[in-house]
Amino acid sequence: MKYRGLPRVLQVLLWLAFAAVVGVIFYGSLPSAVAAIFHLVDVEPEKIPWMTSRITAFLSYGALAASSIYGLAMTTKTLDVIARRVVTDTLHENLSFWGLLLGITHAVLLMFDNYIQFTWESILIPFAASYRPDAVAYGIFALYLTALLVLTSKARRWIGLRLWRAIHLLAFVAFGLLTAHGLAAGTDSGTVWARALYIGSVTLVVFFFAVRILQKITGANRR
Repeated sequence: MKYRGLPRVLQVLLWLAFAAVVGVIFYGSLPSAVAAIFHLVDVEPEKIPWMTSRITAFLSYGALAASSIYGLAMTTKTLDVIARRVVTDTLHENLSFWGLLLGITHAVLLMFDNYIQFTWESILIPFAASYRPDAVAYGIFALYLTALLVLTSKARRWIGLRLWRAIHLLAFVAFGLLTAHGLAAGTDSGTVWARALYIGSVTLVVFFFAVRILQKITGANRR
């Protein structure tokens, strides 16, 4: 029987719990986070879409960065010692799927924010946004590429392994665009924890990519 990962309901609950943790990080300690949430609901409800969009943005980046790192680690066979390949494949695909879904949610929520006033055109058409058009375009391109990667992974048996692998190389481009989007467009990119997330993710991607290249050059296939 094919391993299909955790049930969708449990995955949703886990992401909601993780979103709550990210929300607490935004506001500091738990008491101040709860107080800030009630303040938004009671006094500034118009800011809820903007705050929720920021949280989903980091959740999306975290999931897609983890998927990229996980995928590279799989190619080096590093993960074969701790999990069967069908399990790691499924987790890799699930991270990509949820990262894409959270990224779409992030974009849609921006249209409910009254300050910048995003429109359908500005979140679908690159360089159409009035707010940092180049930075927003990076995110749009990254979401389109991620959607292509997710769809072609689901259709791998029909398009063939060679074509799938060629398309999958675009994952590096998508990851680079996502990182550039977060750094250039994110209002929290200057915080210590956001920089740690970006630097840590890029470092791990570069590390596993270098390991994979060395394995190719030397012909090594170590576990």
